[in-house]
Amino acid sequence: MHDFDGMVGQIYDAAVEPDCWPRVLETLSDFLEGAATKLTFQNARTLRSEASSVRMPPEADLTYAQYYYKTNVFLPRIARLSAGTLIPIWDLLPREVYRRSEFYNDFCRPGDMCHSIGVVLANEPDKRVVFTCGRAEATGEFEPEHLDRLRRIGPHLVRAASVGLRLSRSEIARSASVEALDRVAQGVLIVAANGEILFANRAAEALLTEADGIRIEKSALRATRSADAPQFQRLIATAVERSDAAGGVMALARPAPRRALSVFVAPLKIELTWFVTARPAAIVFVSDPDSAPRTMQGQLRSLYRLTPAEAAVAIAIARGEGLQAVADELGISLTGAHPPAARVRKDGDATAGGAGAPHCGEWCLRPGGGICAEKTQDPVGLLPRSASLVRPR
Repeated sequence: MHDFDGMVGQIYDAAVEPDCWPRVLETLSDFLEGAATKLTFQNARTLRSEASSVRMPPEADLTYAQYYYKTNVFLPRIARLSAGTLIPIWDLLPREVYRRSEFYNDFCRPGDMCHSIGVVLANEPDKRVVFTCGRAEATGEFEPEHLDRLRRIGPHLVRAASVGLRLSRSEIARSASVEALDRVAQGVLIVAANGEILFANRAAEALLTEADGIRIEKSALRATRSADAPQFQRLIATAVERSDAAGGVMALARPAPRRALSVFVAPLKIELTWFVTARPAAIVFVSDPDSAPRTMQGQLRSLYRLTPAEAAVAIAIARGEGLQAVADELGISLTGAHPPAARVRKDGDATAGGAGAPHCGEWCLRPGGGICAEKTQDPVGLLPRSASLVRPR
């Protein structure tokens, strides 16, 4: 006899206390007279997948997350199913196809997951969650009675998943959302101790796609240049371990004429999903000194009423390019001086300047829009005396 009401209570407890899921899975395995039992979480955008299992080999969750999720022949078919759908696996895939697959022979068979039944707990635009209970080959397939049991408990699992996902989203919103990180101009990556990439924002993905200073090797973050690889991996490892020398900064070289990427690595503790326990990670910030993000141009234009060309000039000068080189590149001419009325200091303040105001050889912003430069103290000789930039008419 099974305490059905008690089992339902355990399920809802786990919805708000993720550490309770292993005990719930053990109970469900007994209830369904199965063996290996697991919850599978899949990012619907990246298709990366994690699992939390009981009665499987100790390394099963790790090897699944690192590799075997890619071989799971059921995930593409489950993607078309709605939450609450029961899954007798032979309704999804012919036996012979499954038994010839790498997923069956190298992962399911050693883990006593040869015959499976399950239910889709969530299928949303950003994530999917599936419950699966399996049996060893020698035990044989599940009977209709077991599907009836799963049909009774399934709705409670679906509701618990919905609660857990909502709580998870609240936590994400409280800390740092993926959308916010995607708006950051510099590359941001979250990685495990071995360099496995858990998250990459759009800027980081662009660098990875081009193998521009950083690259992907077997799902792990690596430096493109082999000479930089040992130090880069050491920074990540120390950050994850939270050692006394945790993380740090370094430059990752790129082929000329591109300048090296600037990299900062720091410790980070994250919750991957609502049912997978926290694991240590590192956050990696990657800055490209050669990029001029559109967001920066927009900010300059909004703050100081610059035209697109003037904002481009300001960004190029900030990169350390000479005035004449910038003028040549952007098709802007050098002309007579225009005394600045407002100068932007390093701390971001704009101060008024009149005819008697001192000039210090720095870029300034005119009231009503415009950008100019004057030289009275320019030790490196980048700016011509009494020069300002104007757009050609």
